[in-house]
Amino acid sequence: MNIKIITGMAGGGKSTALDAFEDMGYYCIDNLPPTLLDEFLSLFQRTNPDPKPIALVMDLRLGVFFDELLTKVDELRKQDYDVQIIFVEASKEVILNRYREARRAHPQEKEGRTLEAIERETEALAKVRDASDIIINTTRLNVHQLKQKILRLEGDIVSRKFQIIITSFGFKYGTLHEADYLFDLRFLPNPYYVPELSDKTGHDEEVREYIFKDSVSREMFERMKDLLDLCAEQFRATGRDNMIIGLGCTGGHHRSVTFGFLLEEHFKSLGYTVIRSDRELEL
Repeated sequence: MNIKIITGMAGGGKSTALDAFEDMGYYCIDNLPPTLLDEFLSLFQRTNPDPKPIALVMDLRLGVFFDELLTKVDELRKQDYDVQIIFVEASKEVILNRYREARRAHPQEKEGRTLEAIERETEALAKVRDASDIIINTTRLNVHQLKQKILRLEGDIVSRKFQIIITSFGFKYGTLHEADYLFDLRFLPNPYYVPELSDKTGHDEEVREYIFKDSVSREMFERMKDLLDLCAEQFRATGRDNMIIGLGCTGGHHRSVTFGFLLEEHFKSLGYTVIRSDRELEL
């Protein structure tokens, strides 16, 4: 069984590293004491005939239990487990700034002396750091770059499953807050005011033809494709799991649905995995 043990400095990026392994299909646990590892592995293998690889975060939050980490890793390797220790760190100055920006106390902090806490932790982790298989310094990495680095340790990032999520909606029922890119299409010709099209939706060819008779609609779609093609490439390259596109019109039945339908066709033709939904039509 493939086991990754993620450890290192508080504020160094252990949680982001764990998220990356979870995205790759690992079974992930945060803050598991080494003394419970044997029991967990036994139960996990009994209940999973074809068990996933495992990623675990173990750090100084575990207190005295953490001292057993290297001993436990040696025992697992003698049992033919494939175990890697990944140590995540950053400069003292960057760790200090991260805690200040987050307005959180360092786990080892006493009386507000964060820098002293970081120095104590660095000293306490020295032995584990020396025994680690991989050391990742996140001083100059943002969360997406760290995730990308983790993914590249496991294989080609381009082969990962990346999804484009397209959602149409009507502004009259509220906006789409989770969108990475949100387009307001209310300036385009509205089929709602055409009697024979009012009760139809963007799923109907007549509606799409009516909207795309307008030159502005055609130009808008071409410009959207150019922008979103570039964004999708960069989102995937930086380790993002998905890109969420919101398309809004007044009622969410005609213009936004039409653009969602055509963008889905476009991205699928480029080989992307696309998930499309029409919020107002699903109510």
